[in-house]
Amino acid sequence: MTARRWLHPQDYSGVASYRPPARWYRRLNPIGVPLTTWGLAPRDAVTLEVRGRRSGRPRRIPILVTRHEGADYLVALAGESQWVRNVRAAGGAAVLRRRGTRKVRLVELPVPERAPVLAAYLEAGRRRSGEAAAREQARWYFGLEGLPTPERLADLAPRYPVFRIADAAPGAGDLRVREIAPGVLCVGLGGRTQTNVYLVRTATGWLLVDAGWAGDADRIDAATKGALGPGRQPEAILLTHVHPDHSGAARELAGRWTCPVYLHPAELPIANGEFDVMRRTASPLDRWAVLPVMRAMGRHRREAVLARNALGEAARTLYPGAPVPGLPGWEVVATPGHTPGHVSLFRTADRVLISGDALVNLRLNSVRGLLLQQPGLTGPPWYSTWNPAAAGASIQHLAALHPRVLGPGHGHPLTGPDTPHRVDDVAGAPSAHAPRRTPDSEERLL
Repeated sequence: MTARRWLHPQDYSGVASYRPPARWYRRLNPIGVPLTTWGLAPRDAVTLEVRGRRSGRPRRIPILVTRHEGADYLVALAGESQWVRNVRAAGGAAVLRRRGTRKVRLVELPVPERAPVLAAYLEAGRRRSGEAAAREQARWYFGLEGLPTPERLADLAPRYPVFRIADAAPGAGDLRVREIAPGVLCVGLGGRTQTNVYLVRTATGWLLVDAGWAGDADRIDAATKGALGPGRQPEAILLTHVHPDHSGAARELAGRWTCPVYLHPAELPIANGEFDVMRRTASPLDRWAVLPVMRAMGRHRREAVLARNALGEAARTLYPGAPVPGLPGWEVVATPGHTPGHVSLFRTADRVLISGDALVNLRLNSVRGLLLQQPGLTGPPWYSTWNPAAAGASIQHLAALHPRVLGPGHGHPLTGPDTPHRVDDVAGAPSAHAPRRTPDSEERLL
């Protein structure tokens, strides 16, 4: 009776965001880690290793892997535990150990998708230990009697983070996928200009922000499948502006995913190939190189080329100040200058900014910076900017938002504590809301 009273499953059924296990249970960790690492524990037990977000040292815990519909998951029964926070800080990078080492990327599921995995966790316990043990787990882990269905678990899902296990290299070439903020994944397309696209979690799925060059469609599609899981794809595409390195694959991906493409109405004529509008809103590079080539084609050939790349019926207009489809808590910020209808995305709750080319973290205005891919936060490159004065005003607008996390159109995202001050530096407006930047401060890559 005494052993039963002390050795019952941990009580994770509380409503607190973090429900720590008992001290005696935590002291078993030095024993559990070798057992799972050497494969001496049950076959669905592994050692999870992730770097501590403050110490930088590897942290290891034994944990169970849950199989559901062909994919593997980790369930955080204790809620917002230390390993969950470390995984988020590491951008999902982790290692699983069991008779070997596997580098993985852990992708956090949105709340509406967690309940079936929680039910699979209990079902695995029933198969492993019997129905009586599964009922006991349901009571101690979730505060429910009997074997709950996914519908009963749905109300509890916000308290139980769930991560899907993906390979560290999802088969997308040299693409780097990393979480820069909760529900915001940066897909680094690489190349000389280090172009980025972003996956943003919506209320029901995911949205792709920008679409790279036309030749990037396969790589973006592969990275998206690797990040989101089999059979899942973005519900929509949102373009910050219509330049070929940010909108080139939009038409192809919209066709594959059968989804709309949102953009500012001022970008729509260019997205649909209206040559007269292209001439009126041309940047220096357009006037020097692009327009002369298009004139040399002749009208009929030029119209055929533009028609092949037009968004057509997939295009949907998106107005600043209006709600972002499927993205509660985000706002569309008008940032004209680089192009007439350039927009940025801003999440007010944690001040996450996806800036497109209104702000870039690569020295594109310098030949040396471009050739050597030197990092440096600046405004858009002058040679591809339609209205420099408007672009400067847009930077001032973004600086007033005091972003804590910045996802630029080019270069590494900024997530460090001095991000607001670095944006202020570009805007020329010193901030009282951020610590001063030290000479050796660098952006943190996740």
